[in-house]
Amino acid sequence: MGTCADQLRSTSDETHAQTVLSTTKRVLYLRTTTQIDELMQYASVAIQQRWDFLGPATDPSMPPNANLFEQIDNALQWTANHNIGEHIRHAHFALELTEDQAEVVCARNLRYYFADRETAHAVVPFAMPDAGDIYVIDFVWEDGKWAYFDAKAVDKLPGFATIIEAIDNASTAFPGNDGVNEDGDDDYWGQYSEDEADDDASNRDPEPTPDHAVKTEPDVSPSQLISDSIRHALAAAASAAKAVGMSEPEFLELAAKSFNL
Repeated sequence: MGTCADQLRSTSDETHAQTVLSTTKRVLYLRTTTQIDELMQYASVAIQQRWDFLGPATDPSMPPNANLFEQIDNALQWTANHNIGEHIRHAHFALELTEDQAEVVCARNLRYYFADRETAHAVVPFAMPDAGDIYVIDFVWEDGKWAYFDAKAVDKLPGFATIIEAIDNASTAFPGNDGVNEDGDDDYWGQYSEDEADDDASNRDPEPTPDHAVKTEPDVSPSQLISDSIRHALAAAASAAKAVGMSEPEFLELAAKSFNL
């Protein structure tokens, strides 16, 4: 592991948890009250770029409407899910959580994972709708702090309960030799046999589940890793498109063609 892991190791899990939970409450409050300028102070570079490119051009003389809120939600999230923004606004999140909200937004439900060797995420659930989804705030470690990266729905929390567990897992999942083994094979997936993976999984002891804990998934799925990588790539592409004067429809059409959508 490199600089990212060194930075994260230098701070205790308790301090990480306090920081992430405090920032979660502030992000939810700022989204509830639609204070976008203030929210950007806690946002990752990718979200700042996304907002610059996709955020609605508002007229101060016009009252907010459903279409405006939908545009805001779309610019602040990587997955189109207007229900998340609606839930945040209707839940009236304040800087001090209610007792029910604090049962979900708490340290025991906080999870960490790495999208790649240098990209650490912290995930905090804030609601569990009747549909069975878990609404979470996703933070990314950036410039020495946790920054807002996404609000999304998941069915299980990814990652690990401590930052050290996440770092140790990333050391194995993303080796320091950049995926080249001693035999010169640059295919990371070929370094481990399916039998070894199955043996490793079968030898793990199950962890006890607290009474109020959200159901979790011990490892991050490949689809989650790929999804996060695509989001980062699209954020960089959106910034470049804006710099050359490309319109939003032109960019979205180009992105769709690039991914054969």
